[in-house]
Amino acid sequence: MKNMDDSSRFADQSKALWLQNTLNMNGSNDAIDDKNMFTPPTTSWIGRCPFASIIATVITICGTGVFCGCLYRALAITIQALDSAFKLEFQMESARAIQTMVIIISTVMCSLAIILLIVGCLATGATRSQIYTGFRSRLGGRISTGFFTVVVYLLFLAWSGITVILVVPIVGYYMLMKNCEIKTTQIESHSIQKLDECISLKNYGIHSFENKMSICSLELISFCSQGKEAGPLYIAAFIASALIALGMVHYLCCLVANYAHIKDGIKLKDYEEAIKEELELRCELAAASRKRNDL
Repeated sequence: MKNMDDSSRFADQSKALWLQNTLNMNGSNDAIDDKNMFTPPTTSWIGRCPFASIIATVITICGTGVFCGCLYRALAITIQALDSAFKLEFQMESARAIQTMVIIISTVMCSLAIILLIVGCLATGATRSQIYTGFRSRLGGRISTGFFTVVVYLLFLAWSGITVILVVPIVGYYMLMKNCEIKTTQIESHSIQKLDECISLKNYGIHSFENKMSICSLELISFCSQGKEAGPLYIAAFIASALIALGMVHYLCCLVANYAHIKDGIKLKDYEEAIKEELELRCELAAASRKRNDL
């Protein structure tokens, strides 16, 4: 479909150029710069700008930043809440592992986004005709584009899985807030001597903690307040992961289109050169005919 659009574009340009040349041969004094026949100076930058890749890069980088920041903060709050409420002793290595994971994810995704943007720039418009000229360069471009297509597809599957996994803490947050709302209302309505409303982890299917399985009264209020802070962060991380998956879809579309452009770019270039040669030949014949008429 893209090849047909490019062919139609070149055909329309050839018709416009032939009309302009005809007007010039009928007495017009305006000269046409051969260098700017197919790329007008005011709009030549548009053909070199990979708008689709830029959009995908912005979506991916923004989504990665929001995802890593919100998820790191949400997990830190969750660990702190479990430590204070259920007397669990999480080691410092767990927090460091979370921090390292966030740094690695953000670095890899941002680097990949920049690389894919560069690939998109090299395979866009007039830049493509200057970079991928020979057989080896076109072959290397097709191999690199195919490789990144596979990588982006795998990342799309991974981020889709992460998006689905993040539904679990969001559902848990919703259940916890509903339960906390009921319990805190009951606590506030009771006297100080009857602060015995509790939440047990057994009600949520968690039976691995042997020391303490329920929290009551003031500990419950503190735990619920921390849960209110972590919940929106999980929701923001969920939305950000969905945006990253959407960015991967944009990259897939760009890479597939670029692969087709690199593969058939030489054909389009030959077609453009054939149009130029035909126009030059017609101009020469028309000029020769005009000279004979003048004589």
